[in-house]
Amino acid sequence: MNFQAVRASFRQQATQFVSDPQWIIPSIISPFLFTVVILMIYQDVTGPVVLQAVLGGGVLGMWANTLFASSFTISYDRVNGTLESLLSSPTHLIDIIVGRSIWNAFIGLVNALLVFVIAELVFRTGVAMVNPLLFFGTLILTLLSLASIGLIFSAAFVFSRRSYVLTSIAEYPIYVLCGAMIPITALPRWSQYISYALAPSWGIDAMKLASVEGYTSMTGMNVWIDMVIMIAISILYFMIARSLLATVERNIRETGSAIRY
Repeated sequence: MNFQAVRASFRQQATQFVSDPQWIIPSIISPFLFTVVILMIYQDVTGPVVLQAVLGGGVLGMWANTLFASSFTISYDRVNGTLESLLSSPTHLIDIIVGRSIWNAFIGLVNALLVFVIAELVFRTGVAMVNPLLFFGTLILTLLSLASIGLIFSAAFVFSRRSYVLTSIAEYPIYVLCGAMIPITALPRWSQYISYALAPSWGIDAMKLASVEGYTSMTGMNVWIDMVIMIAISILYFMIARSLLATVERNIRETGSAIRY
């Protein structure tokens, strides 16, 4: 891992985010409005339901930022004609993607915290967590698991001319399958197996175990087992993304198709 390249790509992604205001809408405004609507619907309800609503808005913010920013990162280089320069450098693509994904993860974390704080200040939700430190620890790990999915998309979408359409299609199904808005046990039985294969599903389950007293895990496991499974699946995602990026790099070098097509 080239940490100098990771730092440089982190700074570049931060500069791009600040200079391009369009990211504010999917990253901050949209999840907050989503949370406001849900809280208005459940304004007379307290306890776990409110926490589920706030948690759903926070996860939506993390996922939207990770999906739209991380999945497009290499596609933007290809469109803008800068991918050739990246390939000619001694740095591997995975180092650049990781640096950019770290920034996207940071913004996603800030977004999630803002949703929790604003929901409490505006709606006085009065949500009490069983173990706040454990909750925020699992929140960070869940964010990284979301970023690992973004890494896979960032490599796979390079081969597609319709990456924006694919991203829009993938956003809400994965969001729902992870159990952010409604419990996974409330989904159809066949879709629950897909949820088990998604690392964020285990992270969200761990967050609920760390915050809701008396919550029963989707598989009957404890928070630590959920975290171990989430980390293991996230590592698998990272290895898949690394293999895909190597294939992308080799394909582009062989075909000379790094420009916009």
